[in-house]
Amino acid sequence: MGYQRRDEWERDTEVYSPAQVEAVANYCGIEIVGETNTHLQGYCPFHHNTDSPAFVIDKTKGLWTCFNPSCGNSGNLEKLLRGLKGLNYFEATRIILKYKNHKAESVAARLAAIREETPEFVAFPSEPVTRMINDLWEHDRPRQYLHSRGLNDDTIRYFGVGYSVKRDMTIVPMHDPTGTILVGFIGRAIEDKIFKNSDNLPKSKTAWNFHRAKRHGDTVVIVESSFDAMRVFQAGYPNVIALLGGHLSQHHIEQLNKTFSTIIIMTDFDKRGRPKPNCRRCAHLPADRYGVRCTGHRPGRDLGWSIVNALPNKRVMWAAYDDTCVYPHDAKDVGDMTDEEIRQCLKNAISNFEYTNWGIEDADLMLAS
Repeated sequence: MGYQRRDEWERDTEVYSPAQVEAVANYCGIEIVGETNTHLQGYCPFHHNTDSPAFVIDKTKGLWTCFNPSCGNSGNLEKLLRGLKGLNYFEATRIILKYKNHKAESVAARLAAIREETPEFVAFPSEPVTRMINDLWEHDRPRQYLHSRGLNDDTIRYFGVGYSVKRDMTIVPMHDPTGTILVGFIGRAIEDKIFKNSDNLPKSKTAWNFHRAKRHGDTVVIVESSFDAMRVFQAGYPNVIALLGGHLSQHHIEQLNKTFSTIIIMTDFDKRGRPKPNCRRCAHLPADRYGVRCTGHRPGRDLGWSIVNALPNKRVMWAAYDDTCVYPHDAKDVGDMTDEEIRQCLKNAISNFEYTNWGIEDADLMLAS
């Protein structure tokens, strides 16, 4: 194996610019995270490692290898394009030539810029949260409400759920990606469906429960709310995060891209809303005979598609109860299911290709028309 790799490297005599090599690597979806004088370093796309950069590629020869013994892939730029993009020799050569005059700043400079853009998290005072956690166990009302949402006492204690007596609202603490900084809390009223988060909650900078989920391997389950995430955890899947709404930020994308190789989407299966005459999201679509471009939206499913489109190099799955329905008994989300039903949906998760072929979105449009 070792001699074969060395011979393959020595046979390739093409000379490229470092910018050209990096551009081809980026085209293949390889994340470059470091460099030496002669090589770029990244995460191997063949065995999807995320812990340490096992993939190296020569800056001028374009020769690459993975130093993980269980992988051991190696080759040149043309082989890289064939293996990751399914191109033939002529198509691969055309892509390489396309980036011949590509110019880029050094990897070190680019990584330094990214580090400068890393969001800062402001610590939230722990005293009020601790008080509200204690208040929850002194009042029956919030515990009864949480039990009605399918949460048991062990789950409630594990996530430090609290209760605001003044607002009659449950609160769920939120931490930064490392889990070392309390950054605020998510509040939900017991009586009405009213939400009140702590001021400046950085929900676009990180996902709820991210710091715990990343400890449990390279697969993550994505839901929308912290309550749904706690239910998934309780069903036996601690590798779950909540995006706290229908927005997928660039910070979310970067964290998911760097940390996980498999994504399981378990967002809401909501009904399609009414078309909006002035919908900004549909401004690019052709108008119908009434001048309306929007066909209505399903926020939970739309969020799922945003995840699919933002992470093209990841293995994306969709939670599904069986081969005929997404969630059982017309359930809208995790909160409408039992723990066993949640487990069934995750065990039976289907590929994005299969989910697309179900034609759910098209069928829904037909029913709405």
